[in-house]
Amino acid sequence: MSTSPVPDAKVLRERAKQLAEERRAERKNRKRKCMLCGTEESEKAPFVAHPDGLGPVCKDVASCENNRARAAGLR
Repeated sequence: MSTSPVPDAKVLRERAKQLAEERRAERKNRKRKCMLCGTEESEKAPFVAHPDGLGPVCKDVASCENNRARAAGLR
């Protein structure tokens, strides 16, 4: 017979709740990135939904294009 203690169901549920809460907090605090230029969302660069449904994109089209051109020039 096994001598290792079997974890109590209540302890397992509490641990699962704790993990779920940590994941929710991480998701909430994760910065979104523009789908076109890759810039992180901030107060200066708020995002809007892309018209074609691609994901979040910069609200200011001109700055987004500048960021994309700068990124293409560095690579």
